[in-house]
Amino acid sequence: MTAAKKEMGKWTNPTKAEYDKYLANLSPEKKATKGLSGNELANVKQAISYVQTTHLSQQGLYAQLTSEYGSKLSADEANAAINKIADLIDWNKVAVYQAQSYRESGNLTGQALIDQLTSEYGGQFPADQAQYGVDHIDDKLKGSNDIWK
Repeated sequence: MTAAKKEMGKWTNPTKAEYDKYLANLSPEKKATKGLSGNELANVKQAISYVQTTHLSQQGLYAQLTSEYGSKLSADEANAAINKIADLIDWNKVAVYQAQSYRESGNLTGQALIDQLTSEYGGQFPADQAQYGVDHIDDKLKGSNDIWK
């Protein structure tokens, strides 16, 4: 650290290059939650959890976060949480996980699988992400937490 001083785990006056390097080394989840607290932090963590465990599309995530049977967030709260994670998540990879899940649980293939992935009652993925999910359904993924870019 050149001009920056590290005191009690915090930097004082880091250069832009030092701060950029620090941010680049953070995990995607840490990047998404950096600087958040209270309800905003809880909402973002909940959004991440939904995507990691149930492999929801962005639209499906919004529906879950705002549902009276889900998180019951306001539209603004849900959009804020989604906006914090949207650019960090590989939504195509999420679609692959969801396609694999639909194939395993419902024996869906081909057009039926795409229909389920894009359905408003199913995955709610955009057509291009659904097609990617089907095209890559046999890809070996690292695990359900491997949703990050």
